[in-house]
Amino acid sequence: MRKPLFLILCLMLLNGDPSPVAAHGPSAETPAQRYVLEKLSRHDVLFMGTTHQQPAIPAFMTTLLPHLRSLGVTHLALEIAADQQPHLDRFLTTGRGLEAIQLHPAIDFPGYRQLLQALADLPPDLRPDVRALDLPPDAYDGPLSRDAYIAAGLLEIFQTRPDAKILVELGSLHVLRKLPWAQRLARRPEAIRTRLQTARPDLRLCSIVQIVGHAEPHCDFARAYGPLPGITALDLDARFADWHLGLTRCIALEPTPPHALAEGVLVY
Repeated sequence: MRKPLFLILCLMLLNGDPSPVAAHGPSAETPAQRYVLEKLSRHDVLFMGTTHQQPAIPAFMTTLLPHLRSLGVTHLALEIAADQQPHLDRFLTTGRGLEAIQLHPAIDFPGYRQLLQALADLPPDLRPDVRALDLPPDAYDGPLSRDAYIAAGLLEIFQTRPDAKILVELGSLHVLRKLPWAQRLARRPEAIRTRLQTARPDLRLCSIVQIVGHAEPHCDFARAYGPLPGITALDLDARFADWHLGLTRCIALEPTPPHALAEGVLVY
Protein backbone atom coordinates (compact mmCIF):
# COMPACT_ATOMS: atom_id res chain seq x y z
CA MET A 1 0.00 0.00 0.00
CA ARG A 2 1.33 3.41 -0.92
CA LYS A 3 2.61 5.55 1.96
CA PRO A 4 1.05 8.98 2.43
CA LEU A 5 3.17 11.70 0.89
CA PHE A 6 3.66 13.56 4.14
CA LEU A 7 5.22 10.49 5.78
CA ILE A 8 7.66 10.08 2.92
CA LEU A 9 8.51 13.77 3.12
CA CYS A 10 9.10 13.53 6.85
CA LEU A 11 11.44 10.58 6.40
CA MET A 12 13.42 12.44 3.74
CA LEU A 13 13.76 15.49 5.91
CA LEU A 14 14.90 13.37 8.86
CA ASN A 15 17.51 11.73 6.66
CA GLY A 16 18.93 15.06 5.57
CA ASP A 17 18.48 17.67 2.85
CA PRO A 18 16.11 16.28 0.19
CA SER A 19 18.08 18.15 -2.47
CA PRO A 20 21.73 17.07 -2.15
CA VAL A 21 23.67 19.56 -4.27
CA ALA A 22 27.33 20.19 -4.76
CA ALA A 23 28.57 23.64 -3.83
CA HIS A 24 29.34 25.72 -6.91
CA GLY A 25 31.30 28.70 -5.70
CA PRO A 26 30.28 31.59 -3.44
CA SER A 27 28.26 33.40 -6.13
CA ALA A 28 25.52 30.71 -6.20
CA GLU A 29 23.37 31.89 -3.32
CA THR A 30 20.63 29.28 -2.99
CA PRO A 31 20.47 25.46 -3.06
CA ALA A 32 18.30 25.61 -6.19
CA GLN A 33 20.85 27.78 -8.00
CA ARG A 34 23.70 25.51 -6.94
CA TYR A 35 21.72 22.47 -8.07
CA VAL A 36 21.11 23.79 -11.57
CA LEU A 37 24.63 25.18 -12.00
CA GLU A 38 26.15 21.88 -10.92
CA LYS A 39 24.06 20.06 -13.53
CA LEU A 40 25.15 22.59 -16.14
CA SER A 41 28.80 22.04 -15.29
CA ARG A 42 28.55 18.29 -16.02
CA HIS A 43 26.38 18.21 -19.16
CA ASP A 44 26.51 19.39 -22.75
CA VAL A 45 22.79 20.19 -22.85
CA LEU A 46 20.64 21.04 -19.85
CA PHE A 47 16.90 21.11 -20.57
CA MET A 48 14.90 23.27 -18.15
CA GLY A 49 11.19 22.48 -18.37
CA THR A 50 8.95 25.37 -17.50
CA THR A 51 5.31 25.80 -16.50
CA HIS A 52 4.06 28.65 -18.68
CA GLN A 53 2.67 31.89 -17.28
CA GLN A 54 4.22 31.37 -13.83
CA PRO A 55 6.29 34.45 -12.81
CA ALA A 56 8.49 32.55 -10.32
CA ILE A 57 10.12 30.48 -13.07
CA PRO A 58 11.49 33.24 -15.35
CA ALA A 59 12.45 35.13 -12.18
CA PHE A 60 14.58 32.15 -11.09
CA MET A 61 16.01 31.70 -14.59
CA THR A 62 17.08 35.35 -14.49
CA THR A 63 19.21 34.67 -11.40
CA LEU A 64 21.16 32.05 -13.35
CA LEU A 65 22.12 34.31 -16.25
CA PRO A 66 25.25 35.95 -14.75
CA HIS A 67 26.76 32.49 -14.06
CA LEU A 68 26.35 30.93 -17.49
CA ARG A 69 29.52 32.10 -19.21
CA SER A 70 31.73 31.06 -16.28
CA LEU A 71 30.41 27.51 -16.72
CA GLY A 72 31.19 27.51 -20.43
CA VAL A 73 27.58 27.89 -21.59
CA THR A 74 27.78 29.03 -25.20
CA HIS A 75 24.08 29.08 -26.11
CA LEU A 76 20.71 29.75 -24.49
CA ALA A 77 17.89 28.23 -26.54
CA LEU A 78 14.37 29.55 -25.98
CA GLU A 79 10.84 28.55 -26.99
CA ILE A 80 10.55 31.46 -29.40
CA ALA A 81 9.73 30.95 -33.09
CA ALA A 82 12.88 30.90 -35.22
CA ASP A 83 11.52 33.62 -37.53
CA GLN A 84 11.82 36.01 -34.57
CA GLN A 85 15.62 35.63 -34.44
CA PRO A 86 16.31 38.93 -36.27
CA HIS A 87 14.05 40.83 -33.84
CA LEU A 88 15.66 39.04 -30.88
CA ASP A 89 19.18 39.83 -32.12
CA ARG A 90 18.30 43.46 -32.70
CA PHE A 91 16.86 43.80 -29.21
CA LEU A 92 19.84 42.14 -27.52
CA THR A 93 22.26 44.30 -29.49
CA THR A 94 20.54 47.67 -29.13
CA GLY A 95 18.30 47.24 -26.07
CA ARG A 96 15.37 48.47 -28.17
CA GLY A 97 12.48 46.63 -29.79
CA LEU A 98 11.40 44.20 -27.08
CA GLU A 99 7.79 44.76 -28.10
CA ALA A 100 8.64 43.74 -31.70
CA ILE A 101 9.49 40.18 -30.65
CA GLN A 102 6.39 38.05 -31.27
CA LEU A 103 5.88 35.38 -28.61
CA HIS A 104 3.41 32.51 -28.62
CA PRO A 105 0.41 33.43 -26.42
CA ALA A 106 1.25 30.52 -24.10
CA ILE A 107 4.53 32.18 -23.06
CA ASP A 108 3.79 35.86 -23.67
CA PHE A 109 3.40 37.47 -20.28
CA PRO A 110 5.38 40.15 -18.40
CA GLY A 111 7.63 37.67 -16.59
CA TYR A 112 8.95 36.19 -19.84
CA ARG A 113 9.65 39.60 -21.36
CA GLN A 114 11.44 40.57 -18.14
CA LEU A 115 13.70 37.56 -18.67
CA LEU A 116 14.49 38.83 -22.18
CA GLN A 117 15.17 42.28 -20.74
CA ALA A 118 17.58 40.76 -18.22
CA LEU A 119 19.41 39.09 -21.11
CA ALA A 120 19.72 42.43 -22.91
CA ASP A 121 21.03 44.03 -19.72
CA LEU A 122 23.85 41.49 -19.38
CA PRO A 123 27.28 42.68 -20.53
CA PRO A 124 27.90 41.17 -23.98
CA ASP A 125 30.88 39.17 -22.69
CA LEU A 126 28.62 37.46 -20.13
CA ARG A 127 25.72 36.75 -22.48
CA PRO A 128 25.61 33.43 -24.34
CA ASP A 129 24.37 33.23 -27.90
CA VAL A 130 20.57 33.40 -27.55
CA ARG A 131 18.67 31.28 -30.07
CA ALA A 132 14.98 31.34 -30.98
CA LEU A 133 14.49 27.62 -31.53
CA ASP A 134 10.80 26.93 -32.00
CA LEU A 135 8.87 26.14 -35.17
CA PRO A 136 7.15 29.26 -36.58
CA PRO A 137 3.35 28.96 -36.23
CA ASP A 138 2.77 29.23 -39.99
CA ALA A 139 4.71 25.94 -40.38
CA TYR A 140 2.69 23.97 -37.80
CA ASP A 141 0.88 22.09 -40.56
CA GLY A 142 4.09 21.27 -42.42
CA PRO A 143 6.11 18.04 -42.49
CA LEU A 144 8.08 18.71 -39.29
CA SER A 145 6.68 18.62 -35.76
CA ARG A 146 7.79 21.24 -33.27
CA ASP A 147 9.91 18.71 -31.40
CA ALA A 148 11.60 17.55 -34.61
CA TYR A 149 12.29 21.17 -35.57
CA ILE A 150 13.75 22.02 -32.16
CA ALA A 151 15.92 18.89 -32.15
CA ALA A 152 17.23 19.81 -35.61
CA GLY A 153 18.04 23.31 -34.37
CA LEU A 154 20.05 21.93 -31.45
CA LEU A 155 21.95 19.57 -33.75
CA GLU A 156 22.75 22.49 -36.05
CA ILE A 157 24.34 24.34 -33.13
CA PHE A 158 26.68 21.41 -32.49
CA GLN A 159 27.51 21.16 -36.19
CA THR A 160 28.70 24.76 -36.25
CA ARG A 161 30.12 24.79 -32.71
CA PRO A 162 31.31 21.27 -31.71
CA ASP A 163 32.27 22.42 -28.19
CA ALA A 164 28.87 23.99 -27.50
CA LYS A 165 27.22 23.84 -24.08
CA ILE A 166 23.53 24.68 -24.28
CA LEU A 167 20.92 25.68 -21.72
CA VAL A 168 17.47 25.02 -23.22
CA GLU A 169 14.25 26.39 -21.72
CA LEU A 170 11.03 24.83 -23.04
CA GLY A 171 7.66 23.77 -21.72
CA SER A 172 8.15 20.75 -19.48
CA LEU A 173 6.48 18.28 -21.86
CA HIS A 174 9.18 19.13 -24.43
CA VAL A 175 12.12 18.27 -22.16
CA LEU A 176 11.21 14.74 -21.06
CA ARG A 177 13.84 12.07 -21.65
CA LYS A 178 11.38 10.02 -23.67
CA LEU A 179 7.68 9.89 -24.54
CA PRO A 180 6.35 6.40 -23.71
CA TRP A 181 3.10 6.86 -25.59
CA ALA A 182 0.14 4.59 -24.94
CA GLN A 183 0.17 1.72 -27.40
CA ARG A 184 -3.37 2.49 -28.57
CA LEU A 185 -2.16 5.68 -30.27
CA ALA A 186 -1.52 5.45 -33.99
CA ARG A 187 0.94 8.36 -33.96
CA ARG A 188 3.73 8.34 -31.37
CA PRO A 189 6.28 11.08 -32.13
CA GLU A 190 9.71 10.95 -30.50
CA ALA A 191 10.82 13.30 -27.76
CA ILE A 192 13.40 15.99 -28.49
CA ARG A 193 15.89 14.22 -26.24
CA THR A 194 15.32 10.88 -27.96
CA ARG A 195 16.02 12.48 -31.34
CA LEU A 196 19.09 14.31 -30.05
CA GLN A 197 20.55 11.28 -28.27
CA THR A 198 20.00 9.06 -31.30
CA ALA A 199 21.80 11.50 -33.58
CA ARG A 200 24.55 12.30 -31.07
CA PRO A 201 24.97 9.50 -28.50
CA ASP A 202 28.14 11.18 -27.26
CA LEU A 203 26.28 14.17 -25.84
CA ARG A 204 25.65 14.37 -22.10
CA LEU A 205 22.02 15.38 -21.65
CA CYS A 206 20.03 16.29 -18.54
CA SER A 207 16.41 17.37 -17.96
CA ILE A 208 15.03 19.30 -14.99
CA VAL A 209 11.28 19.82 -14.71
CA GLN A 210 10.05 22.95 -12.92
CA ILE A 211 6.78 22.74 -10.99
CA VAL A 212 4.84 25.52 -9.28
CA GLY A 213 3.01 24.00 -6.33
CA HIS A 214 -0.30 25.86 -6.53
CA ALA A 215 -0.52 25.30 -10.29
CA GLU A 216 -0.25 21.49 -10.16
CA PRO A 217 -3.04 20.15 -7.89
CA HIS A 218 -2.67 16.59 -9.26
CA CYS A 219 1.13 16.40 -8.92
CA ASP A 220 2.60 14.41 -6.02
CA PHE A 221 5.71 16.60 -5.98
CA ALA A 222 3.63 19.78 -5.82
CA ARG A 223 1.60 18.42 -2.90
CA ALA A 224 4.64 17.26 -0.96
CA TYR A 225 7.06 20.12 -1.61
CA GLY A 226 4.93 22.98 -2.90
CA PRO A 227 3.98 24.18 0.62
CA LEU A 228 7.68 24.47 1.61
CA PRO A 229 9.32 27.93 1.46
CA GLY A 230 11.63 28.74 -1.41
CA ILE A 231 12.49 26.25 -4.15
CA THR A 232 13.12 22.57 -3.45
CA ALA A 233 15.64 20.89 -5.78
CA LEU A 234 15.50 17.10 -6.07
CA ASP A 235 17.26 14.38 -8.01
CA LEU A 236 14.65 11.98 -9.36
CA ASP A 237 15.45 8.36 -8.54
CA ALA A 238 13.84 5.14 -7.38
CA ARG A 239 12.61 6.81 -4.16
CA PHE A 240 9.87 8.39 -6.27
CA ALA A 241 9.07 5.40 -8.49
CA ASP A 242 5.35 5.42 -7.60
CA TRP A 243 4.94 9.22 -7.54
CA HIS A 244 3.14 11.08 -10.32
CA LEU A 245 4.25 14.14 -12.27
CA GLY A 246 1.09 16.14 -12.78
CA LEU A 247 2.27 17.58 -16.08
CA THR A 248 1.91 14.18 -17.78
CA ARG A 249 -1.86 14.03 -17.12
CA CYS A 250 -2.64 15.96 -20.29
CA ILE A 251 -1.00 13.49 -22.70
CA ALA A 252 -1.54 9.76 -23.22
CA LEU A 253 1.63 8.24 -21.79
CA GLU A 254 1.99 4.77 -20.35
CA PRO A 255 2.54 4.77 -16.54
CA THR A 256 6.21 5.66 -16.18
CA PRO A 257 8.28 6.43 -13.05
CA PRO A 258 9.39 10.07 -12.87
CA HIS A 259 13.10 9.21 -12.95
CA ALA A 260 12.60 7.64 -16.39
CA LEU A 261 11.28 11.00 -17.64
CA ALA A 262 13.71 13.49 -16.11
CA GLU A 263 16.80 13.63 -13.93
CA GLY A 264 15.67 16.36 -11.61
CA VAL A 265 12.84 18.59 -10.46
CA LEU A 266 12.50 22.07 -8.98
CA VAL A 267 9.35 22.64 -6.94
CA TYR A 268 8.32 26.25 -6.27
